[in-house]
Amino acid sequence: MNSKYMELELKKVTSHLAKLVSKGSFLRGSPVIMKRVCGNPNCKCATKGKLHKSLYISKNKDGKRKMIYVPKDIEEEVKAKLKAYKKVKDLTEKISEINYKQLELKKKKGNV
Repeated sequence: MNSKYMELELKKVTSHLAKLVSKGSFLRGSPVIMKRVCGNPNCKCATKGKLHKSLYISKNKDGKRKMIYVPKDIEEEVKAKLKAYKKVKDLTEKISEINYKQLELKKKKGNV
């Protein structure tokens, strides 16, 4: 990869990252589907064993896992925010890799 290409790629990736971050619409965590019984003795979950599925976010903080329930009516919104966080993380990693490659080129040229 030459330095001009890396500069263009870096500009493109940072621009995409800036757009995502400026929205501020992302969540760090992992989606987890849990199966549960609702408590109604006449429900299919109690009578037929067909458990209800619920979305939770698994989040680690200070070495402790926290599970956060996501109400059905906002599941899609939350999934989109989790996906956006993954994209932010991936783009940040890509920027870092480009910067490492630029550093290597500068070292080879003796500019460092």
